[in-house]
Amino acid sequence: MRELLRDRRFLLLFFGQTVNMIGDRALLVVLGIYVKELTGSDTMAGVVFILLAVPSFFAPLTGLLVDRFPRRKVLIVNDLLAGALVLCLLLVRHPGDLWIVFAVTLGYGFANHVFNAARGGLIHSMVPERLLGDANGLLSSLGQGLRVLGPLIGAALYVALGLSAVAILDTATFLVSVLVLLMLRRAPDLAAPAPREPGRFRADLLAGVRHIMGDRELRGGVLAVAAALCAAGLVNPAMFAAVEQGLGRPAAFVGVIAAFQGAGSVAGGFVVAVLIRRYGEHRAAAVGFGLSAAGLALVIPATEVTMCASGVLVGLSIPIFMVATTTLVQRRTTSGMQGRALTAMDAIIDLPFVLSMGIGALVVGFLDFRVIYAAAAVIFAMVTASVLVGRGWRIDANLAKVD
Repeated sequence: MRELLRDRRFLLLFFGQTVNMIGDRALLVVLGIYVKELTGSDTMAGVVFILLAVPSFFAPLTGLLVDRFPRRKVLIVNDLLAGALVLCLLLVRHPGDLWIVFAVTLGYGFANHVFNAARGGLIHSMVPERLLGDANGLLSSLGQGLRVLGPLIGAALYVALGLSAVAILDTATFLVSVLVLLMLRRAPDLAAPAPREPGRFRADLLAGVRHIMGDRELRGGVLAVAAALCAAGLVNPAMFAAVEQGLGRPAAFVGVIAAFQGAGSVAGGFVVAVLIRRYGEHRAAAVGFGLSAAGLALVIPATEVTMCASGVLVGLSIPIFMVATTTLVQRRTTSGMQGRALTAMDAIIDLPFVLSMGIGALVVGFLDFRVIYAAAAVIFAMVTASVLVGRGWRIDANLAKVD
């Protein structure tokens, strides 16, 4: 980590992303609040988060876009377009303008999708392979920490000055990010993408999915995360039932548990690099899956202590298995396919997650929350076992011993 923080280019990127993510976190929570206040409907407010997930269906296209052009330039153009798009929120005045909010939200989702793939590819080209886990873990800790700070800033600014002020703040953070990226002129951003072959568009479009599904290591790692997040999607709607029925507390107590989860997530981002170096990506991910299984099981007794402890363990686990899998994909993918591979990974794990949240919203009405949490804990335990008994982790373990 110290070696990474001595890299001036990475420090610049880290600063720019810090400012940018503050604006992101501030705006996203305010969009949901604003739609709720404008319409009085929880369903309409939920549409905001659905629209943010829609771009996952277009992962092959966004991944190909990232791989067709230099990553740094993609990030610059993406930030400029996103900043301009957010300014459209200044036009919102009454409920008839709700379509503008939804259009901006959808565009914002696409911008985030492009941003994640382009930044992952840029980090792959800037950072030595042995430091990929550290870089991804540090950025993960940053993102998790700002999930607490950003919404507080956004909500406070929204209450004091309204939606327009939050939109202007977010646009300003995009401009700061652009200025930082312009300072990274010496960053190896793949100025010469791979030549395009006529008649290869469809093959290039699906190359990321084929790469992941055709590589035994990647296939096993990504599908393990997809299975685990299916279980996580089931418990998301059951969280409020656990608080209200299990603890007899109001729904707002979920925020207390989320704070414990946030603290665990920050710690997880720092721990994951050590686990990757010592055990390899697969077994590091298995540690994360196992922590999730334990954390979910702690909800079943339904006491304040066990549920807060559950928040810490689940928060600790998520960056571990997510960063380990992202690092595995980066390490086993060539520079020219980073964008397509990373967006394909996102699509493979995001779409089942969204589907399982819908299923969870249906079953929570007639199943006790303890049954749902127990089922999710069992699924995470099974994923942990399948990763540990698989042969894939041995390659990573051998690499770790060599290092």
